[in-house]
Amino acid sequence: MADKRKLYRELAVEPDATPAEIDKAYRQRARAAHPDAGGTAEAFHALSHAYAILSDPDRRKAYDETGYEGELAVDDIAGRAMERIHALVASVLESDLPFEAVDLIAPIRDTLTKQKADIGVGIRKLERQAKRAEAMAARFRKRDGDNIIRKVLERRAADTREQAEKTRREETIFAKAIELLAEYSFDFEPPPPKATEPAKAAEPVRPSPAAKPVEPLRPAPAAMKPAEPVRHAEAAARPETPKPGAPKPRTLNLVR
Repeated sequence: MADKRKLYRELAVEPDATPAEIDKAYRQRARAAHPDAGGTAEAFHALSHAYAILSDPDRRKAYDETGYEGELAVDDIAGRAMERIHALVASVLESDLPFEAVDLIAPIRDTLTKQKADIGVGIRKLERQAKRAEAMAARFRKRDGDNIIRKVLERRAADTREQAEKTRREETIFAKAIELLAEYSFDFEPPPPKATEPAKAAEPVRPSPAAKPVEPLRPAPAAMKPAEPVRHAEAAARPETPKPGAPKPRTLNLVR
């Protein structure tokens, strides 16, 4: 991750220092850092570089937001930032999105923010690779002659840091695009809310009919014997005709 306080430490001021405080700090430290006053060219160059960025409002803003220390042509940055915005607007125009019912500012801003975050992830990855290359290079030893492996790794680390710095410039462009987009608004007509059907009143709960008592089982009636036929009185008084072959009943003859 970019060190966004390094230049402030170079001038020995706080990140919220005013332009007057930055000017004063530079003048005081420049006297001691100048080679004619016993300083070194490297120290004086680092001090001048920090002052060149922090004394320029636009470059300071870019440094505070992204850590970018390179040259910054404001017109060029703003122009490239608008190109990023126009590309997103054109993508909506070429699609079937009903833009009349959408606030386009919000999705464009969200897309720019995500792209800026993705660039930041790429920068941190490059910085980690550069540190790994430098750490690996420091561990290679050679008894005699040039340490070629170390030189190759150091060259690779330098190239990776240069690539990270270029990528940081792209991050600055997206930050500027988000800033420029904040000055715009978009007129849109949100769709009318869908009409909701009134809720139906709940039907009253009807009590279930009382269950009828179960009648006890009655035992089946016993089978009745068929009734004997009733004989007529006369038939009953009439003597029965004896059957052939049947013995004749004995009677008492009372007639003298």
